Amino acid sequence: MTTVTAYLYNARCLGFRIQDITTRECPSPFYRPTTAADDPKALLGAAASLSIPAHLQPTLPQVLFPHHPCFDLLPFHVLRARAITLAAVTPQLFNLFDLKKDIIEDGLIYDRKDNGSKKPWDMRSWEAAPWFLNKWRLLIDGDC
Repeated sequence: MTTVTAYLYNARCLGFRIQDITTRECPSPFYRPTTAADDPKALLGAAASLSIPAHLQPTLPQVLFPHHPCFDLLPFHVLRARAITLAAVTPQLFNLFDLKKDIIEDGLIYDRKDNGSKKPWDMRSWEAAPWFLNKWRLLIDGDC
């Protein structure tokens, strides 16, 4: 299984269609427009599902901020939450497109050692390239 196939597998685990992750302007299905009166715990609880593997469960920033669904495919809670938050709060300083490009250019690589027993939705099945860890250390902080 290649890294791209691993992302597609994670998309399937989340119930996403291929067009959901390949369309440029498609918002994540986890995103919910909210008001100040909404309870964050209730919003997160409504987005979570027992059918979603643990490392792909949505984080609160995935629910609160609009983002591309390709970031939902990453089995790293901290990276997802920080990247989506920074892009929403400081878009002039943080470019999600740059992160997406680096991920696709082998920044994060699915590693299926052990005869394929590692699963794409498990963060322990992935390796981060040293250059990626260095460049994006603010987002990772020991998550990879």
